[in-house]
Amino acid sequence: MDFTITHERGPMTRQVRQAALAWGGEAAWEQLLHSVSESCRARFQHPVGFFEWVPSPLAVELHDAWAKLRGLETMRERGEGAAHEMLALGGVQAWILKAASIHFLLVNVPRIFAFYYRGGRLDLVNLDGNTCVYALQANGYPEAWFTEGLPGWIRVALERSGAKDINVHCAKEGTERHRYQVTWRD
Repeated sequence: MDFTITHERGPMTRQVRQAALAWGGEAAWEQLLHSVSESCRARFQHPVGFFEWVPSPLAVELHDAWAKLRGLETMRERGEGAAHEMLALGGVQAWILKAASIHFLLVNVPRIFAFYYRGGRLDLVNLDGNTCVYALQANGYPEAWFTEGLPGWIRVALERSGAKDINVHCAKEGTERHRYQVTWRD
């Protein structure tokens, strides 16, 4: 079975644009666009909608160009930035955190993943007390996305739902499988 992530929703790339604008304004965004391929530039020339699908190769190219432009790997920050945009107070999905317990959020992370990514499979393996384990079968993204980006998203989502002392540990199992152990304090 192929577990390649082929597309992602708008917030994953929208936060790169927001970060570029915050860092250096419109000039930084234009500099970033001029550092990518013609097809990537054409795709991101206009703002991406929140629910719009973006082909993963173009999204990864934009993410990589942003990291190169900044001179560092910011995958954790990009995962956290996507969570902040998705779950911001007054944002499209902020209502989830108003009504959701930490456990409700954790049970629904696989559904949230499936909404934002085409391809790959994220399963809840175990949720017991203040420990949760997920298994992700996926490929098509840089390893840092699996080890830093997704854990950053989970950490911010849990913080927004009231969890404290959050730890997200990622272990790679094989070529396209990752296991995440999440612990927190209420």
